[in-house]
Amino acid sequence: MKKTAVILVVVMALLITGAGYANCGHHQKDYSIEDAWIPEAPPVVKVLAGFMKIGNPTDQTQVLLGAESLAFEKIEMHRTVMEEGMAKMIQQKEIEIPAEGEVEFAPGGLHLMLINPNKPLKAREKITITLRFEGGKSIPVSFAVRPMEGMEHHHH
Repeated sequence: MKKTAVILVVVMALLITGAGYANCGHHQKDYSIEDAWIPEAPPVVKVLAGFMKIGNPTDQTQVLLGAESLAFEKIEMHRTVMEEGMAKMIQQKEIEIPAEGEVEFAPGGLHLMLINPNKPLKAREKITITLRFEGGKSIPVSFAVRPMEGMEHHHH
């Protein structure tokens, strides 16, 4: 049992640090993933959000089916909408990326809902999240954890 625990810790360390993946963006023939990030949150927060821009340089619509990571218990895709002055999140089973277009996951809109992180995320860490697309394609993407300072709202 101890050997399994050690292997799991090593695998998690590699995934959490994003070893082997560049942060500047991930480009493949069928997709480009840029500006992938997660805002840092207090350790007690059990639900975080992931943001990115997905480009589709092909002449056919591409479909994002979901995401997974060993750093979280579960990942869902959500869209924030306003209803009667209240923000409401609606789970998305799939996201279409139009031909020669892009879809942005951004605060107040589409986002990855990152549920129950295995450990608190610290600013400047890299977290690997694998995006799953229709047709069986999977792309590991390195998400940068951004410090809270840049996320604060300033009131005058």
